[in-house]
Amino acid sequence: MTRYVQAQRCLKRGNIDRFRDILTSFLASIPYSARRHENEREKERYFQYTVYLLMRMVSCYTVYHEKETLQGRADCVVETPEYVYVFEYKLDRTAAEAMQQIDNMGYAREYTGDGRKVYKAACCFSSETGTVSDFLAVQA
Repeated sequence: MTRYVQAQRCLKRGNIDRFRDILTSFLASIPYSARRHENEREKERYFQYTVYLLMRMVSCYTVYHEKETLQGRADCVVETPEYVYVFEYKLDRTAAEAMQQIDNMGYAREYTGDGRKVYKAACCFSSETGTVSDFLAVQA
C-alpha cells in the first residue's frame, strides 16, 4: 500500500499520529536539491505548498489552503465526513507556538457544534532536515 493511500486512510479514521509519521517519511524522500534555500519566507512556503499538494493528492476530502477565519488564516484545513483537521505550520519553531496560534486566532472555532471530531494539528518543519521536526495534535 502506498504512502498516499495510507495517508488517506489515516485522515479518514482520525489517526493523526500515523499521518504525522507518513508526512515525515514523505518529506524525507524529497531530495535536498529540490528544497527552497533562498530565505525564511520561501522555505516556509515550500513546506506549506508541498503539504497542500500531498493533501490534495491523497484525499477526496475538502482541502483548504490558507483558510480564512474570523481572526486570520489557518494554514490548512482538511474536512472529511467524520473529522476536521486544522493545521498550522511553522518553520524552525515549536509545535507549542503553532498550537498557541491556532488557539489565539480561533481557527477551529467555526467547527464547534459541527458534529465531527475536530483536531488541531501544529506541525513544524526543519529547514535543516527538510522534514517534520515537531508535531502536536489535540482534539478540540
